[in-house]
Amino acid sequence: MIGQKNGPSPIVWGLIIGIGLIFLVSARACTPDSKAVLRSRFAESGATQIAQQAAGTPIIPLPAPIQSVGETAVAKLQGGQAVVPEAAVASDTTLRVNITSLQQVDGGLQVKGQVTNVGKQPLRVPLAAFRFTDQSGTVYASQGDAAATLPPGGSTNLDLTLPIKNPSSLQMVVEIADANVRLELKLL
Repeated sequence: MIGQKNGPSPIVWGLIIGIGLIFLVSARACTPDSKAVLRSRFAESGATQIAQQAAGTPIIPLPAPIQSVGETAVAKLQGGQAVVPEAAVASDTTLRVNITSLQQVDGGLQVKGQVTNVGKQPLRVPLAAFRFTDQSGTVYASQGDAAATLPPGGSTNLDLTLPIKNPSSLQMVVEIADANVRLELKLL
């Protein structure tokens, strides 16, 4: 057999490349790039008074034994240690937010966690949905328009930095009006 090549034919190579591209595109569509999507530095919001009014009723104060745990957490946080928030998880029928740690870093207060779509439809979770209020009533909001679109059951990591030094109280509100989501967590 003169002139016959060794190895796969161009048709086989085309099929291999095509299947590989389909696999890469489908894998990318199912798992958002969480490290690039929901990582942000927050800043004081220019609409502090409006956001405070929209925040709704204040969270009920915690009983004394739980408050002492919170005071210990604040002391550890001010000492540079990572702490688990007082109320780490909030959820409804669409979204679950789990804050795994708070830690004082050079740029401020680092908030790490995870958001999960527990609903039955894809859910767009924008950074603008996250709002924080500290002990002085100052509201912190994202300065970007990044978002992750999560398929049902999909989740992505949060890595947020707030320009707060030595907080003694911190509340987080997650609000996605299009999906009728409103969650509140008292982190400190």
